[in-house]
Amino acid sequence: MRRNGVGFVAFAIVLTASLSLFSFVEAQPPGGTPPGAPPQGAAPPGARPGAMAAPVDSFVAERDSLVKDLLATRYKGRENAPAESVFKNIKILKGATVEQTLRRMNAYGRSLGVSCKHCHVLGHWADEDKNEKQIARDMMMMTGRINDELLPAIKNIKSEHPGVNCGTCHGGKARPGFGPMQAARGPAAPTTPPAPGAPPGEKR
Repeated sequence: MRRNGVGFVAFAIVLTASLSLFSFVEAQPPGGTPPGAPPQGAAPPGARPGAMAAPVDSFVAERDSLVKDLLATRYKGRENAPAESVFKNIKILKGATVEQTLRRMNAYGRSLGVSCKHCHVLGHWADEDKNEKQIARDMMMMTGRINDELLPAIKNIKSEHPGVNCGTCHGGKARPGFGPMQAARGPAAPTTPPAPGAPPGEKR
């Protein structure tokens, strides 16, 4: 009788330990993520529901180094000169200084998560070879119009100084997808072919 009791207690201990081990292993996140850390790709705490974490900008050091080098060498002594007196083909950022222009370009790169080569041919900054340069100019004009005309025209807006910038939509990605309007509408509805014998443009 006593032997059966000891055996039962030993069995209970082994069973409890096994269940604890299974629970511990099951609770461990895959890929070695530390306990309590959010899963990879998850939004940071406090972000809006459904938001994803911003992509990692892998070009920070490259852009920062290039801006620092240009200011220390090529444009040394001209940092405060108007950008249009030093750079060729300045169309939007007229009135900004050389240093302000370079730092603003760095900020654009950060907002899109891209290197300077996204819009420029390195060492040939004035070249107009890349469509991205003109797109960037058009985007600057767009955000300027939104900030200067459209947002101030919205009545009862809660922010005292509402504004958008590159990062508002791009969020660290060069191509931000279909945009908020497409996301709100959902996937495009399939088109219905015209009924047999129907006039052109008429649908079933």
